[in-house]
Amino acid sequence: MDAPRSAGRTPAGFLNLLKPPGMTSHDVVAFVRRQVGGGKVGHLGTLDPGAAGVLPLALGGATRTLEFLPPARKVYRAEVTFGIETETLDAAGEVLARCDPGEIEPSGLETACSAWRGVVMQVPPRVSAIRQAGRRSYDRARRGEDFELPPRPAEYHAVRLLHLQGAVALLDVDCGPGTYVRALARDLGRELGCGAMLSFLLRTRSGPFFLERAVTLEELRCDGVAAHLIPVGQVLASCGIPALRVDPVPMGRGLELQAGPVEEAGPPEPGTLVQLVEGKGQTLGLGRVLESAPLRVRVLRPVQGGGAP
Repeated sequence: MDAPRSAGRTPAGFLNLLKPPGMTSHDVVAFVRRQVGGGKVGHLGTLDPGAAGVLPLALGGATRTLEFLPPARKVYRAEVTFGIETETLDAAGEVLARCDPGEIEPSGLETACSAWRGVVMQVPPRVSAIRQAGRRSYDRARRGEDFELPPRPAEYHAVRLLHLQGAVALLDVDCGPGTYVRALARDLGRELGCGAMLSFLLRTRSGPFFLERAVTLEELRCDGVAAHLIPVGQVLASCGIPALRVDPVPMGRGLELQAGPVEEAGPPEPGTLVQLVEGKGQTLGLGRVLESAPLRVRVLRPVQGGGAP
């Protein structure tokens, strides 16, 4: 059992965590919340319990920015096993069918992978958090209900075959919103006529968060959260949200302020989402440009303590 840190205001910032297999994303959030003694902690997109890899978290005031962040580009290293179909489309589910996939030709699999590019309509897994008629799909599946989910848009930038040994393939999946790699494994199996399941998944990127810079839960426990906290402004900038300088007045939603450019680039157009920073570079909040000359912005969300810890 982790000893909770002393209670107090949760620091504002982001964490790039390496989620181990066997934990839910909620488990990781609860772990971090204990480390900071409670307070607001949220994740930027779940990982299935059996999956590992990058799980970005927002702490404190940083959670107020989540709804404004652009959809994250994500990259996965996926192991797909052909000849096996399961209820959940991965190794955690009950096996529904087995067959001998025969000899899988790399060229055929590469052709099947290359077809997954752009925005496609894809049926998501029934064991997922998608709501249908006000109920979670996984709840209906666990109750044994017979239902189908309608196809939804899924964005793929590239699906590449890295290695193939027997009936097991290692893929690099570069994707955007709406994708389920489990569904991709299912559909590749159908295209090859032998069925398939996702046997392991590692997320190597989620937006501006990369695997090589992710920290383990053990490192977080030993070093403390502050040692690994990424400032709000750094993450917003990496998401392409420009900064404007404002006086460090108390932030309030709907407040209109005069602002000045931080960089030499021209003033942003009206309607542009911007981060509001004070003289020392601390991010105070998010705003929307009202007019460019003079620069005026309306505060959308305050982010108290948004700079470096």
